[in-house]
Amino acid sequence: MDNDGNEITEYTIGLGRAHLIILLMAVPIIILFVVPFFLIWDIDTFESGRKVFMSNIIIYLLSGVIMHELLHGAGWALFAPRGIRSLKFGIHWKYLAPYCHCSEPLKVKHYRIGGALPLVMLGIAPSLFAIATGNGALLSFGIVFSIAAGGDIISLYMLRKFDGESYIHDHPDKMGFYVKPGPDNNMITNGNKK
Repeated sequence: MDNDGNEITEYTIGLGRAHLIILLMAVPIIILFVVPFFLIWDIDTFESGRKVFMSNIIIYLLSGVIMHELLHGAGWALFAPRGIRSLKFGIHWKYLAPYCHCSEPLKVKHYRIGGALPLVMLGIAPSLFAIATGNGALLSFGIVFSIAAGGDIISLYMLRKFDGESYIHDHPDKMGFYVKPGPDNNMITNGNKK
């Protein structure tokens, strides 16, 4: 309940359940990008690139994870009233899950932008470029970071029933958000209406 007695609904998913869903999503994601690659290029082209990716995997993973969270932050900071000061970065150590949290309510359409940026910029775009150019290392990177955006895909799916002009508040501790129904759709932050 907020200060006016209005009910605030929590829409979250446990990180353990989310990880299971992401594992199940991995197969279709791999097929989505590998099949077109193999229709154009041969397996040796992919295999030589995959070896490059694997020999530098720590660098790729660390830089990709950092870029992933920064892309969330960049998307949300554009629309948050306090900009970058609204962001908190960290890691849920139990699940080894890095996160970017926005402490201010955002319109659903703006939340979607920040939520989708890592998938588009680190997953889909590199994969499509790799398919066009026959770059197996880049395809490997794109597949890994499309799968890494699985939590974002789940969040975007959870947002499907909300109007783009509605406001949601990013959950500070769980994967998901709060929604306050009502005509003004204002959220409560630290006891103050936003």
